[in-house]
Amino acid sequence: MENTAQPIDNLSNDDCRSIIVSKHQGEFWKPCPGTTGGYLCCGYQIITPMTGCGMYCRYCILQVYFENKALVVFENFDDLKREINDKLSRRPGIVRFGTGEFTDSLYTEEQTGCSVAVADLLEPWPQVIVEFKTKSAVVAPLAKIRRPGKVIIAWSLNTPRMIASMERDTAPLEERFVAARQCLEMGFNVAFHFDPIFYYSGWEEEYRQVVDMIYETVTDVNKIAWCSLGGFRSNPALKTYLKERGEHLPLFSGEMIVGADGKLRYFRPIRVELYLVMQEAFYRHQPDAPIYFCMESPEIWKETGMAGRIPGGLPAYLDERARKLLSAEAGRG
Repeated sequence: MENTAQPIDNLSNDDCRSIIVSKHQGEFWKPCPGTTGGYLCCGYQIITPMTGCGMYCRYCILQVYFENKALVVFENFDDLKREINDKLSRRPGIVRFGTGEFTDSLYTEEQTGCSVAVADLLEPWPQVIVEFKTKSAVVAPLAKIRRPGKVIIAWSLNTPRMIASMERDTAPLEERFVAARQCLEMGFNVAFHFDPIFYYSGWEEEYRQVVDMIYETVTDVNKIAWCSLGGFRSNPALKTYLKERGEHLPLFSGEMIVGADGKLRYFRPIRVELYLVMQEAFYRHQPDAPIYFCMESPEIWKETGMAGRIPGGLPAYLDERARKLLSAEAGRG
């Protein structure tokens, strides 16, 4: 699929930088919504202290997920605390939390302090680890977190060309890695997510270079919690929304299929090609790199040789990764 991307500086952001304070009426803790159709989910748990994102990524499903495009910060954090503590008191075993499903975990941290508050809330629970996922470089406020070994700071990554053409107001790739280095120095674990991976002319070498940058940044690979891989996929509603605004190219300029979950995806041979190249890029640096696929079919796991990594299932594999990180943190304490 040939890339025809253009910079998006001239696109409307529909007030996405506005911050609204509101009261949340539903549950703050929910399991990852995952997807249907037999695709394998990582099984992590979502805490939602806020929704929306002040950045703009052309491919982001939040554009059609919430009617309100603004950032919404929930003021009833005490309700969140009660719910989390109550549910954790009745839940055995490792719990992997994340806050980056419906927002960027760190973009507004200087204004809201949400991530520091969540880390403080979860600190007493020895079986809990939390991941803050971001495309920003806002990490200075995280110095307030008392137990950084119980926290994973994760960056969504892409190639410089795709960042320039698909993302606005996100941190440049180099700044994300500078921030990752700072977090490692503060004692945090890190993670990296290539999701979505785009298929375009020259993609192979450009994504390999980004993987190389990971290992130039992280000298102790034991501090890498995990890295996920996911080919571009989308709810058809996003294609319709972007087409109405004249912004659907180049995301939907090539042929895609509708998967068993109702999402538009690259054809299976393309996804296999994407993943094999990415696997090789990681294995050159770390033969046992903790990589996994996000929302992929068992067939793809088998065809790429990745199925052997998760004999007990993907959630169990990631739980074991979390257990090792938490054990290391307990040893330091």
